[in-house]
Parts: sequence; C-alpha cells; structure tokens
Amino acid sequence: MLKAFLKDRLLLIILYILNLASILLFFYLNVPANTEFFYPISIGMFFLLVYLVIDWLRYYPANSGVARQLRNQDAHLEAYTEEQKGFKELLSKTVGEQSQKYTELKEQNKERLYFLSHWMHHLKTPVSVIELIINKEEKTEALDKIQLENKRLHFSIEQGLTMIRMDSFENDFELKAVDLLSTLRKLINSRKREWIYQSIFPSIEFEEEQAIIITDSKWNEILIDQIISNAIKYSGEKDGNKKLVFQIERKAEHICLAIVDQGVGMPDYDLERVFQPFFTGENGRKYPNSTGIGLYLSKKIADKLGAAIEIQSELGKGTTVRIKWLAGKND
Repeated sequence: MLKAFLKDRLLLIILYILNLASILLFFYLNVPANTEFFYPISIGMFFLLVYLVIDWLRYYPANSGVARQLRNQDAHLEAYTEEQKGFKELLSKTVGEQSQKYTELKEQNKERLYFLSHWMHHLKTPVSVIELIINKEEKTEALDKIQLENKRLHFSIEQGLTMIRMDSFENDFELKAVDLLSTLRKLINSRKREWIYQSIFPSIEFEEEQAIIITDSKWNEILIDQIISNAIKYSGEKDGNKKLVFQIERKAEHICLAIVDQGVGMPDYDLERVFQPFFTGENGRKYPNSTGIGLYLSKKIADKLGAAIEIQSELGKGTTVRIKWLAGKND
C-alpha cells in the first residue's frame, strides 16, 4: 500500500523537488557568493516529509478498508478527503441500487418457483390417477408399458421438485445414522417392474448385516435413486443377462458404495462434464429421453450431504459410480 501511495504522489514529489531546485538556482545566480545549499534543502525536504506523513495518515484508513473488503473481510470505510467522500457516496449509492435490484429479482424468482412447484404438484395428481386405473385393470403388455412410462413421468416430476427444493436444502435436512443396506433394498423393491421390463438383475454384495452411514435418509435416497435411474435408462438392449451390482465396502472411517452397471457406458471425453447441468453427451444423441439432470442432482446432493462421488465408465462395457460416506456405529 505504501508503494501505491508513493506512486500516486510521484509527480507531486518530482515537481516539488524541481521547484526547490529552481529557487536555489535562482538565489545562487543572484548571489554567487552564497554557497549554502544543505540548510534550505533540509528545510524543504522536511516540509515535504511532513506533508507526505499527513497525507499518508488520511490515505491509509480508507484504502486499507478497501483492501480488506476486496479480500472479503469486514471493514468500515472511513473517508477524510473530499475525493474519498465522493467515492464513498458513489459506492453507497451503487450498492443500494444493486441491493434493491437483487431483492426484486429474488422475489420474482421466489414467486416463479412457488407457481412452478404448485404446477408440478398438480401434475402428480393425474399421474397417481393413471396408476390407480392401471392397477384396477387386467394386466396386459400394453398396460405394463403405459405403467412404466407413467412411472418415468412421475420420476421426472420428482426430479423437478427436487431441483426446486435444493434452494432450501438446509431447511429440510437432518443428519442421522442410516442403514445403507435398508435404503438399497427399499429402492430396489420400488423398481421391481422396471427390473423385469429391462431384464436387469440387481444384487447387493456385502458380508455384514448393517452398513450404517451418517447422512439424511430422504436426500440420500434421492441421491442413490438418481444413479439407479441412469443405470436403467442406459442399460442398452435387453439381452436377459445384464446385472446391476451394489458393492459395499468398509474403509477405515468411511463406507463406500460402488454401483456397477453393464450398460452402454460413456466415452472418456464425456466423463469430465457428466456432473454439469443438462449435459447429455454422446448418449444424449442416442437416447431421446436423456435430460442431463440425474448426475447433476446426484453431485449437488452429495456435496450438501458431505459425501464424495466419482464416476468411471468405459464405452460399451458399463459405468461405475462410487459414493463415500462417513461411517456410523452399528447397533
């Protein structure tokens, strides 16, 4: 900051020294016998130093406050000079205007999300009615296909609602001990028809009776369900031999879950972007129902839960998604 201060006043210092030299030269030319230079130079430099010290004391508080605010630290801006007061007033006016615009945009966004949320909740009603009608009718292949598509519609609606709820994640969040095995069994059982329809055989590989993790049970189910949905969506052709394996492993203070599918996989150049919103990559050109939302939501939820998530894939051979949680104590 001192370097910047001196740089800003370099022209003034040079002009002051030139002015002092000119005065001394004038008196020397008029009185050649007077060769005393040290005393007047000392007096002149002393007054220059006094001025710079006083100016520094007025310069430092305001500019140190600006520097702290640029480092995102709390600091009060103190203005001493008229120039500083003018900039402070301009800054206050700009901040006030931007705060007002931000508040207005926030309210508008809140209103849009409110109506969007209610609209999506209303969409769930006909989806539920269709499910009830299908369950009352005699089972046929056509009805099975309708029911499957209806479940996909329901899942898409829930995805949209999940994206809306992400803005208020902290208000609907409770960390506790959750049995990962129970969660997996629940999610697998909820998709029985899809396993049959896609000819996929899910299995859990774990030797212990419980796998306790520290997480929020509801959000954790959404996280895993997004990955399962992707594994089903990109399972490829039905050949009756595909497996979806849930491998649980205990590593020190963590529990790791690897969800291994035998689907179409992804090319290497897509892996770096799979967690970006609405990125569908190469598979998005082959599967029209790709949205690019599932893995994005998985990453967002995992980050909120403090879980680590990573993905590996090989084109034509399948995909492995790994999630790591902090382990809890078994009962």
